[in-house]
Amino acid sequence: MKKVFFFLLSISLILNYSFAQRKLSDIPIDPASPEALLLTDDVPEIFDGIWEGNDRYIMFQEKSELKDIVKEEVELKEDNYIWIYLKMFYGWYVDRSAEKYTKKNSPEKYDSNDVVFRDIQNIKIQFKKLLDIDECNAYEIIITYPKQKEKTVIPVAVIDGELYLDFAIRADYKTYSPEGKSSPLIGSWSSVAHVSGIKVSKPITDTNLYSLFITDSRIYSIRYWKTDMDFNPAMAFFSDGDNKFEVPKHISSAGNVYTCVTGRSVTIRNVELKKNLNINDFKIDSQKMVLATGIPYLKRISEHCSFDDMMNIVAVSNARKAPEQDPPFPPFKLDWEPEDIKSLEIQRKILEAVHRRHKEFCEKYPFKLRMY
Repeated sequence: MKKVFFFLLSISLILNYSFAQRKLSDIPIDPASPEALLLTDDVPEIFDGIWEGNDRYIMFQEKSELKDIVKEEVELKEDNYIWIYLKMFYGWYVDRSAEKYTKKNSPEKYDSNDVVFRDIQNIKIQFKKLLDIDECNAYEIIITYPKQKEKTVIPVAVIDGELYLDFAIRADYKTYSPEGKSSPLIGSWSSVAHVSGIKVSKPITDTNLYSLFITDSRIYSIRYWKTDMDFNPAMAFFSDGDNKFEVPKHISSAGNVYTCVTGRSVTIRNVELKKNLNINDFKIDSQKMVLATGIPYLKRISEHCSFDDMMNIVAVSNARKAPEQDPPFPPFKLDWEPEDIKSLEIQRKILEAVHRRHKEFCEKYPFKLRMY
């Protein structure tokens, strides 16, 4: 009887735990308007084109000629895939790592190699808005990697044809008004989860966030850390001695919840005053809602994003030949000849004695070389 009881109890706990787990797509960044931040299979227009980074080319969708010639009433429905081309061997070889195709059905012959994978990876993507506005420049890319059940979320921002992974969104974007402010940078900026990149395999997500609060004369950095607490839309507070400022207590980003205080506290104690931070290092979007920092992760190099355009880039890159390496030592011209060595042995009594001993030894102990 006890065994049956414990068995049923175990099954109950497992089921409760399974249903209690939140999916990545079920955790919106702003719970006040969950219906406005739904997933979409459509690729936003700001992601059109071919993007280039230091070590890769990326296409978020492929616009084939078929989509241009079909009638308007014909609706083409298909999953969207991310197209990743890695620059291998110091950029001298471009590997077709992730496409919609496979090695068998690819229109272009796929070169088998041992660089990344034996076959092309098929990585599906979806998008979610981070801001409930018409011209949104910040999204979460929901990625489904092959043979992985859990989805990966990568927050990105696109500003002036550049894609950023380090950025923040205005905390009060719904009620923000530029009136009475000397700069559009003034206000509270909530950072998003930072990932290591848009990769062929699952990237690494940082466990800490650093949000900013900008005033007329100062920039404050506030650290948020990953927590298991439920999201709370309450505000937290900090003071510089003269003024009191408020920022979100929790930040929900990439399926995780981050907090700047412990427990139920609302007083922030880990505020850092940034003295060497230059305002010119920031880049803000046209809507004044997204603030990017650092260097862009990708830059748009072409407005067209077709498979043929990408294959042209691959063909040109792989046709290049690496220049010959310079010799490890600079060339040096000899200032002597082999005949000079023989002249050194003439009338040298010590060398003559050595040669004489060699000759006597060979005559006294003859031997034959054995070949192995």
